[in-house]
Amino acid sequence: MGESFFYQHCHVVVTLAEVTFGKWEWSYALDAHARFARPNAGFPTRELALADATRAARARIARTSRLRTASANAATVRTPLAQAA
Repeated sequence: MGESFFYQHCHVVVTLAEVTFGKWEWSYALDAHARFARPNAGFPTRELALADATRAARARIARTSRLRTASANAATVRTPLAQAA
């Protein structure tokens, strides 16, 4: 079973699996490039697993976005100094 959504221009595909009766695990892919999982989590319902996967994906995207923004800002701050030299 899978769910799909966009968050900050990133396509997220969440895959949910009931590994044993009443024990759900999740994995998600970001733009079909990277896959992340939480094995042995054992969520009691599909909805809880989906909520946790969604939270984890959004947190990773936000964290990565902040890092990209910070490095881009640092590059633009250094550019005038390099041109002045």
